[in-house]
Amino acid sequence: MQEQFLKIYSIHRSAVWLAAYSRCFNFDVANDLTQEAFLRYWRELTVGNVVTYERSWLCKVVRNLAEDYCKSSFYKYGTMAPEVFEKIDSHTALPEFVYEQAELFSKVNRTVGELNSKDRQILEMRYTQDCRIVEIAKQLGLKSAAVKMRLFRARTRLAQFLRPLGFGFN
Repeated sequence: MQEQFLKIYSIHRSAVWLAAYSRCFNFDVANDLTQEAFLRYWRELTVGNVVTYERSWLCKVVRNLAEDYCKSSFYKYGTMAPEVFEKIDSHTALPEFVYEQAELFSKVNRTVGELNSKDRQILEMRYTQDCRIVEIAKQLGLKSAAVKMRLFRARTRLAQFLRPLGFGFN
């Protein structure tokens, strides 16, 4: 059981971390959420539950954890004193840049939220959970060609939503 866990951890840890980071945009929080997701996976193994699509399961757990974290008072109001901000060294990104980047990610996330649920689901499976076309087809009960077509259409619709926000696509 421990060997299976270590194998799954080594294969999927970067994808799970990326899914966490894409939701909260904080390195340390993404590490914590990734650790919690793998802890929950370990609990599933020890109870004897079988997880068939580990990557999808882990990404779903970390996504839910990240959403819960972003709804928390700690995230909304923070706990840092002004003295902490005075200690920011010159190698840290400027607050304006961090704010711009967060605003950009926020716009993209809101835009993805405006897509219909099928488009959101297939884009998330492909790019957030990093599932292959064959895995998506199995999970959705579709043929690979249908998954490719849905991905193409979803990306096209997403590009149409993003153009008015200043994103240029060829």
